[in-house]
Amino acid sequence: MEQILKDFVKELFAVSEIPGHAFTLPCDDYEWLDLSLRTKLLGIDAFRVNELVNQRCEKLHSNTLVYYTDIFQLHYIFMKSENSSEIFCIGPILYERIEGSAFDRLFHSLHMPEQLREPMRSFYHNVKYLPHLGMLDNLTTLCADRICGKGQYEILYRDEAEYPNWSQIYQNYLRIPDEPFMNVRHIEGRYEVENALIQAVGRGNEVLAMECANRFLSYRMPRRLASQLRDDRDLCITLNTVLRKAAERAGVHPIHIDSFSNGNVQHIEQLANEEQIHSFRNKMIRGYCRLVNTYNLRDYSLPIQKAITYISTDLTSDLSLKSLAGQLNVNSSYLSTLFKKETGLPLTEYVNRRRIDMAKELLANTSYPLKSIATQCGISDIQYFTRMFKRITGMTPKTYRIQVNADHIL
Repeated sequence: MEQILKDFVKELFAVSEIPGHAFTLPCDDYEWLDLSLRTKLLGIDAFRVNELVNQRCEKLHSNTLVYYTDIFQLHYIFMKSENSSEIFCIGPILYERIEGSAFDRLFHSLHMPEQLREPMRSFYHNVKYLPHLGMLDNLTTLCADRICGKGQYEILYRDEAEYPNWSQIYQNYLRIPDEPFMNVRHIEGRYEVENALIQAVGRGNEVLAMECANRFLSYRMPRRLASQLRDDRDLCITLNTVLRKAAERAGVHPIHIDSFSNGNVQHIEQLANEEQIHSFRNKMIRGYCRLVNTYNLRDYSLPIQKAITYISTDLTSDLSLKSLAGQLNVNSSYLSTLFKKETGLPLTEYVNRRRIDMAKELLANTSYPLKSIATQCGISDIQYFTRMFKRITGMTPKTYRIQVNADHIL
């Protein structure tokens, strides 16, 4: 019965996405305890860390619930029942976000070397944040009542000051500038790869972007949640954010980026396994590269960027020179001259070609009738649409559809 309760407690915290670990002493792997902060980020010997944690945990009394906060403001709850050698630990978790001025104050209070600023900022980003402490307290108390018996356990509160030996093992590391911090190079490498990925996407280079993305994903931080799927989804969302920034730097208007990016996030939440996540990541990378190749406006002046964005956003609207000049609050003659100078085409011809490009896509991928396609491309007169289509492509819309479908069959 007790084992059933313990299994239920583990599953309850896992479902709630609250980090929880059950272990027995002596334990030889405590990297989960602080997401490898001490061993990989600070470069402290793992054997020394394991030794001190085991010594501390051996002092835990049965039927106790210990709330503990370390010097890094990481919070834990340790639970040990009377008839078991197994210890259940909830954490690490944050009760408040460590960012902005809060991060700066904590960073300076720890007397950390400056080269650890960005690695530590990244570390805190990966720690589980729980804004509703009452829910956690109620959940923990309920579990302790079931395992130990209601009112049959003691609640203790501890902090780092009560464990001088534990503090000592990292304080020296933090205060010696020449100490070889093992994970600094790892974090620096990740940022270098991230910048390379941004540059590759900014050039619309799909092959290079895929290569950089694979290297970027290999620099992931230690797993922070009990759910591997949740971690993989979060990493995919992080990649989407990096790719979004790359497209923005390449001069793609935010309206195109938002539409694509928001759709990605919604799709990511529906991914059910590692294979789906891997496939969607590749699709997302190619999609951003094609977004850049299609909507890259970095080399145009601001008025022309806005004009092209208006055109590509809604081809059914009034895209005449007079209408666009009014939207941009510029003189029609000035806009006409500037548009042809920067794009090589008169504005009206540019609009017509974009409409025909859209028509070609609809003809190839839908069974819509020609009149419906013409209307969706902003051309109400089917005869005018047919003449324009033939002038630009060299064939009628009907012939184009037949040819495209034949090519697909072959």
